[in-house]
Amino acid sequence: MDTQDLITAHGLAAHPAGAHLVSAGTPGGELLFVSSVTGCGAGTPIRGGVPLIAPWFGTLLGEEPAHGFARRVDWECRVTGTGLAAVLDRDDWHLTFSADPTPNGIFVELSARNDAPGTRPVQLAFHPYFGVGDIDDCTVTGLDGEAVLDRVTGADGRVGGAITFNGLVDRIITAPAGRTATLTDGTRTVDVTGRGTDSVIVWNPGAENAAGMRDLGEGEWRRFVCVEPALLGPDLAGVPVVPGETVTIGMTAQLTVPELG
Repeated sequence: MDTQDLITAHGLAAHPAGAHLVSAGTPGGELLFVSSVTGCGAGTPIRGGVPLIAPWFGTLLGEEPAHGFARRVDWECRVTGTGLAAVLDRDDWHLTFSADPTPNGIFVELSARNDAPGTRPVQLAFHPYFGVGDIDDCTVTGLDGEAVLDRVTGADGRVGGAITFNGLVDRIITAPAGRTATLTDGTRTVDVTGRGTDSVIVWNPGAENAAGMRDLGEGEWRRFVCVEPALLGPDLAGVPVVPGETVTIGMTAQLTVPELG
C-alpha cells in the first residue's frame, strides 16, 4: 500500500480513500491487520484496517456496489485534538467519521444524515480486520444465545458457545448495542463493543476463498478475524431515516495482552 497519502496523528493512521483507518498502535502492539499486497485509492477498497460500510451492508438493500460507496471514494480528512476525523457528502447522504485512541485501543464513530427530501433506509457498519497470531487458535465469545444467520449455509439458529474457524465463516448475529464480543488467539484478546448497533458480523474467508482474493497475500487469511458491529435494521432491511435525521454508530475495541494484564 502506498503510504504517502496517509494522515497520521495520535498513534493512528488513515487513508483519505474511504477515510480508512489502517493503523492503530496500542501499548500491546498494532491492533489491526492490513494485507501486504492490498491496493488503495479511490475505487479500490483497502484490504484490512477498518473499512467503513455505508449506506448499505453487502447487497442487503438490493444496491450496488456491495457494502456501499463510503469505502470506495475519497473523504475530506483532518487531524483533531484527540484523533482523526473525516466527512463525505454523496448521493444526499452527509457522512461523518471520527477515530480516537483509547488507553488500549480505539473508539470510532460513523454518522449518516439524510439530506434527501424523502425517507429512506440506511445501514452502517465497521468492518475491522483485527490482527491475530493464527486463525486456528482463534475464538469469538460473548454472543451466546443470540440469533444468528449463517450466510454460508443459509441456516438460522442461536449462537451456542465459542465461534471457531474452519473454512469460510460469515455469520450475522443479532446482538444489542453494548454487548461485547471477545476475540482471542490464545495470547491477544480484543474486546469489541458496539454503540447504536443491532448486529455483529463475524467473518474470515478461509483458505479456499482467500485463494481467489488478489488483494490478500499468500496465507494472510490466517492472520485476521473480522468482528463487525453493525446497524442493519429489522429483518436486515435497514433503518428508515427521515429527511434531516442523523443515525450514528460507534465501536470500542480494546486490546489486552498477558504482559499488560
